[in-house]
Amino acid sequence: MGRRKLKNIGGAVTGKTIKARWLRNIFLVTTVFLLIITAILINSTYLRYYHAAQMILKSCNTDVAEAYFSYYANDEEAFLKAAVAYAESYEYRDKADIWVIDKNGNPIVSSGGYDVSNFDEMTDYYEALSSESKLAMSRTRMPWGEPVMTMSYILTAPDGNSFGAVRYIVSLRDMNRQLGLVIGIIIVSFLLIIMLMFNSGYYFVSSIVNPVKVINQTAKRVATGDFSVRISSPHTDDELGELCETINNMAEQLGETENMKNSFISTVSHEIRTPLTAIKGWGETLYSVADDKDEVMKKGLGIIISETSRLYGMVEELLDFSRMQSGKLVMKSAVVDIIAEVQQAYIMYQPKASAEGKELFLELPEEEESFVFGDSDRICQVFINILDNAVKYTESGGKITISVENAKKYVKIIFTDNGCGISKNDLNHVKEKFYKANNEKHGTGIGLAVVDEIVKLHSGILRINSNEGNGTKVTVMLPVYKKEEQS
Repeated sequence: MGRRKLKNIGGAVTGKTIKARWLRNIFLVTTVFLLIITAILINSTYLRYYHAAQMILKSCNTDVAEAYFSYYANDEEAFLKAAVAYAESYEYRDKADIWVIDKNGNPIVSSGGYDVSNFDEMTDYYEALSSESKLAMSRTRMPWGEPVMTMSYILTAPDGNSFGAVRYIVSLRDMNRQLGLVIGIIIVSFLLIIMLMFNSGYYFVSSIVNPVKVINQTAKRVATGDFSVRISSPHTDDELGELCETINNMAEQLGETENMKNSFISTVSHEIRTPLTAIKGWGETLYSVADDKDEVMKKGLGIIISETSRLYGMVEELLDFSRMQSGKLVMKSAVVDIIAEVQQAYIMYQPKASAEGKELFLELPEEEESFVFGDSDRICQVFINILDNAVKYTESGGKITISVENAKKYVKIIFTDNGCGISKNDLNHVKEKFYKANNEKHGTGIGLAVVDEIVKLHSGILRINSNEGNGTKVTVMLPVYKKEEQS
């Protein structure tokens, strides 16, 4: 099989999620738009209410007042009496209060009976004095805090001189209360609309995003070889429901295909192993009884035995792969002496390395005891597989070193060679099933995948460091066994 390169399905989870885009591109924009509409509505309501107050003031007949007081323009005492009479007889006192101001700018009487002798806040009066229309309006507060709108009209004698003023005052207390109520209703309505829009939109987006997350997670598990996973039905008949059903069907069919493949590998491997065992056995027998003079026969039998051993190793790798894929790679765990297992692997590969002109060294720690808890046969298989690759990819005259280091939590078994090394691109894939960095060398491409799985089953770590042309360093880290763990 060609190499199988898994991609990061779904991509990294960042701020560019569907929910984030909905919040930014739809909800936020809609909220800003509604906020602008609300602000315009509040402002127009505010202006409409205050415009109504202005209309009340403008409805006051200033011409009548000027005509009434014109007779008293030159007589201050008569003006005062006329002012009192005018204030008492003012017929619109239910809408507005009227003040009469003398020519010196002092309020002298109020239709509401207020004490106006110490009232200084008359901005509208001073503005009216300098206005060509002799009229001005303003908003202020009475000394006791009541909000009002005022309008002053300057009384002018025939000679053009001012002899007093009439000031109309409308209370804004009730209007402000009503205005506040209306604005409050507008704001509450805005908040309710935003909440309703957010909840409905969030619910709708979540009804899409949450199933997509589940689909994404399921697809990742399927991509890594877990074909037993299924997506719970979203109970909808839309496109999402169809997609979930399609992925479930895909996973089921992939699982069936995987089971067929594993069954085929297992069956074929067992079928091949039987004749290989017979061929190897008879080859070794004939080799041992062959006449020393018959060099051709002995050489041929040696090749048969060597190639049969290689094929036997490949079959064992395929069987391990089949067990690993089906979850049947069983560990027979016990306390294992790592030093003994490393020495056994060294002894097994020393003759082969020497025959190929390669040096194999073993460096052991001063303390001769290093124990782990695991399957001794599988751990030895790991060491042999790594050594086989080291010898295979190291040229004649090269050097391979096995060293053991004890750490606090792990025992490290380090395999170092000065062979051809592995390229940076290949290094990222050497643990993948059926991946071969060098197609010129014999092998199935599943050796390191099996090694990595066995190390993981022992709660260990497999690290591979290499530079092309500068050799390779493989480190197997297995948890240290302590006697008190089982006591």
